[in-house]
Amino acid sequence: MAGPFFNTLGAIYGIFLAFIVSNTWHYYDQTSSNIVQEARYLESLHNNTAALREPYRSEVLTLLREYRDDLVAKEWPCLASGNSSPEATATLKKLTQAYAGQQLAGQATDGPFFYSSVNNLEAMKGLRAARIDDAASGLLPFLWVILIAGAALTVGFSYLFGAQNFATHAVMTMLLTAVIALAFYTILTLDFPFTGPAAIGPEAFQRLNLN
Repeated sequence: MAGPFFNTLGAIYGIFLAFIVSNTWHYYDQTSSNIVQEARYLESLHNNTAALREPYRSEVLTLLREYRDDLVAKEWPCLASGNSSPEATATLKKLTQAYAGQQLAGQATDGPFFYSSVNNLEAMKGLRAARIDDAASGLLPFLWVILIAGAALTVGFSYLFGAQNFATHAVMTMLLTAVIALAFYTILTLDFPFTGPAAIGPEAFQRLNLN
């Protein structure tokens, strides 16, 4: 009777484990795509400065370069601990004030490039907020409880089988434990996208030419 019960238990736990792995991979891939899009918005802001008048153009260009440097050098190390960089936040605030100041100063802000820049700035700020949330959030604790409890039950159930060769039984149990442990390691790696061997780096911003 142990065989059918073990097959049912293993199938249910395997489906649940595969669902968690798939879900964490989806969020990891989405975070990576959002970072690339965030870098594209920053590049678009830089390209649209050609339509700005001096001295606002030089001010915005300087702030864009400063913001990119803050992201790479200061904010990215903070993401590993789920935090943001105060310096990057302050620079982004200055950049927003620069665009607002241009409109308040009565400059020609009714052109398509200015509206496009403002929209790109707001979209970039939204993606940054999402990136910081992704760095701080993770798998719900009760899901980890279910995962660990399911692993313990699945591995423990294997001891209910009688085996004439203890060494063979031990090897099969070790292999089962190893497969579950690898799945746990995959979930941990993908669940924290800015730490570990698969950490997402700031290469999308480093490749930008903001000169």
